[in-house]
Amino acid sequence: MKSRIIELFKSLAGALEYRLRPWSYSPDELVVLCMHSTPKHMMPAFDALLDFLQRHFKVLSPHQLEAYFKGELNQGPYVLFTFDDGLRNNWHVANALHQRGDAAYFFIVPDFVRAKDQEAYYRSAIRQITKPIFDRYAEDVLPLDESQLIQLLTQGHAMGSHSMSHTMRASDDLSKTKCEVEQSKHELAEMLNCDVHAFCSIVNTNLSVGKDARALIDSHYRFHFTTFPGLNALSKNGRLIYRRNIELDWSMGMIKYALGKSDLSRWKGEIERFQQL
Repeated sequence: MKSRIIELFKSLAGALEYRLRPWSYSPDELVVLCMHSTPKHMMPAFDALLDFLQRHFKVLSPHQLEAYFKGELNQGPYVLFTFDDGLRNNWHVANALHQRGDAAYFFIVPDFVRAKDQEAYYRSAIRQITKPIFDRYAEDVLPLDESQLIQLLTQGHAMGSHSMSHTMRASDDLSKTKCEVEQSKHELAEMLNCDVHAFCSIVNTNLSVGKDARALIDSHYRFHFTTFPGLNALSKNGRLIYRRNIELDWSMGMIKYALGKSDLSRWKGEIERFQQL
């Protein structure tokens, strides 16, 4: 009941902000979307989302990210799609984007890809609490396989690490932290025969990334995608990339709330806590 009230509040607040105080993003702003499961039966919702976003933003390719953080792009505002966990049903959004000439970042968990019982791994390490609207078919609980990941690379999409196991915590010892950060990079590079430049922290950045992990991420990757929402144009910091979480079962009002600015101040303390590591 409480979650439903929160959803209703966000939906109404997002619709009001969008109507009464139109977004005023600078030409060099980058809104990074964080999404997860994308079942086939929800693709009409994704197409509608794409249509809506393209009225407000230019879609940024993952391969333009370096130029963006160097300050070379200012004809936006821009939006970048990222998908966490590497679920097999992400195949549908990857192809939908490719058909429009766009690309996205997909963040992969190597242990999930190579698990003997992938569905059991999904339900224990990736998503303990599931929603029936998302988990209807095998492709909704299994990972993209290696051949699919390689094919997505040929379409222009990019791959990054989402930790080795998706069980990473800020309290982990150094050995486990190195596995989650360093080894995941090496395994993905070997699996896909490509460079891996991006790391995406899991669950909540402050819960999953401690001081050692942050230092390792900064030394092994060009980009760190966090769970914090914010304005990327203010800092242009590739190792502290802000993202806005949205999901395909959300109302348009909730999506507008996530893309707006009214909620950003709430995250100031969390971001400062991370910066002090």
